[in-house]
Amino acid sequence: MSDTLGQGPLPAPPPLAEKMAAFDSVPLFMKSLPEDPTEDVAISALQSLAYEGTPDEIAQNFKEQGNDYFKGKRYREAIGFYNQGVDAKPTDQTILEALYCNRAACNLELQNYGSVLRDCSKAIGVNPKSSKAFYRSAMALVALERYDEALDCCDRCLEFDKGNKAVQTTREKAEKFNEAKNRKERERQERLKQEQLKQARLKAAYKERNLIVSLVPDTVAQNPYEPQFDPEDPTNTTLIFPVLFLYPQYATSDFISQFQEDTPFAAHISTMFPPNAAPPEWDRKGEYIDGNLIVYGFTRRQRLLKIGKKMTLRDVCKAAKEKDGEPRDGLELKDGTLTFVVLPKGEEEQKWVEDFKQNRVSQNRSQNIRPKARNGHTIDDGDRPGECYYAMSVQHKIFRTANAPRTAPDETETAVAQAIIDLENSAPELKAELRPLQISAAREVDVRGGKKAIVIFVPVPQLKAFHKVQQRLTRELEKKFSDRHVVFVAQRRMLRKPTRTSRVQQKRPRSRTLTSVHEKILEDLVFPTEIVGKRTRVAVDGSKLLKVFLDSKDATSLEYKLDSFSSVYRRLTGKDVVFEFPVQAQD
Repeated sequence: MSDTLGQGPLPAPPPLAEKMAAFDSVPLFMKSLPEDPTEDVAISALQSLAYEGTPDEIAQNFKEQGNDYFKGKRYREAIGFYNQGVDAKPTDQTILEALYCNRAACNLELQNYGSVLRDCSKAIGVNPKSSKAFYRSAMALVALERYDEALDCCDRCLEFDKGNKAVQTTREKAEKFNEAKNRKERERQERLKQEQLKQARLKAAYKERNLIVSLVPDTVAQNPYEPQFDPEDPTNTTLIFPVLFLYPQYATSDFISQFQEDTPFAAHISTMFPPNAAPPEWDRKGEYIDGNLIVYGFTRRQRLLKIGKKMTLRDVCKAAKEKDGEPRDGLELKDGTLTFVVLPKGEEEQKWVEDFKQNRVSQNRSQNIRPKARNGHTIDDGDRPGECYYAMSVQHKIFRTANAPRTAPDETETAVAQAIIDLENSAPELKAELRPLQISAAREVDVRGGKKAIVIFVPVPQLKAFHKVQQRLTRELEKKFSDRHVVFVAQRRMLRKPTRTSRVQQKRPRSRTLTSVHEKILEDLVFPTEIVGKRTRVAVDGSKLLKVFLDSKDATSLEYKLDSFSSVYRRLTGKDVVFEFPVQAQD
């Protein structure tokens, strides 16, 4: 009988990770030796051995240890040994070149392409004919889609190393990708050219039909339908418009996505409200029947147009033209859509017409004082529709939201607002996007290393509009404030959890909770990159450290701002966070 009879189950063996971690405390298996003196005899002996000899011997020793870790695909540990080899300052240029090239190889595997280019540049500075440095530079440039520079690296290397198969293969790869990139760019330019021609033709067609285009803010959802030329018209001169029919009596509407301009209004009315069909659900009185309806249109200058049964959309556009000697007028094309009012004949029609005329009189009275241009002339809204032609001041650019500071704008906020206004005036391609945008606050935050970052708070409804130009806007502002990083965060508001004694018993929205607001702040900070993972590390003393992993494709463009992200998040939330880029294995 076995001696173990009657004993309890054996303890589970420790996991492999714990076994491997235990080796780190054994001096012979340590990944790196401590730099400070220690009382451990074995560690002291290893320290003396590691740093014993000439600088060349020390650097060679660290290079060989780094090579061993590289072969085991432990690239970060290998980089540590190569760093120590470089720090030893070897006099042998061959060893120094090898350290730079090997460190570049590790960073190439880790996809740290900026570090690869820096190390290869140093290696070429040591040896202008370093084939490995040129090769790894080309590989990094291909990964960054900088194909012209990659081809230049390959050509320079092949001048003195014509038989290098790896460089030749990389050059063929870069040339292939470059051709594909150029082809896509040509196609994009062609599409852009065709779109510009289309917009120019549409603009001429609008002018011919006396249409006035009104711009809508970026914060408003865009209409998926837009005016277009009739594809069935061989002359390509007939337009199709999205049209909105309003029924003010019941505060409802109908949308016609394709209204051909030569189609009479009566054709649509008879189709929508046939005499023998059941009335719509909202028509409680049963008045909306073909033959009992009248259609009205109105111009930009609030002229009322009564539309006859046989009139087409083209006829209405002609009727909307201003009379000789009067300011420009016509139908208003708002968000690509024309709007008309449909009413039943009789009392409802008369009531709506009277209300429209009264509103027009009150609007005209309120608009008697109109803004003046720089030359002193009064600006007529009908002359230049949809745009505001006065210089926006700093006060207009700062919009205090409900949870923004109520104090007067400080120096930082004034400087940021003025910089945005200057950019709006100096960059015509950004003028339309920047004009409606406003900030709610701005503050400076201290960053490690004695630097500072500017946090610009924007109203939540305008966040999407900021995202459209945020990359360009950030670059321009960081040029303006050259010693500071710039980040954008939405000015969100948190609500406390309702209690029994709370006056408001309404359920708290998920977006107003502390957790949700902190998550959104993280997303705002790192935009346009994406967060691909999070990990919370809890220390023995109970303190927490949040690790946030960002999309590695943006590593080269955001690497320099990670400290700023951490400092800003700590200032806004009181939580410690570290931003990293995950390591991805090469296929």
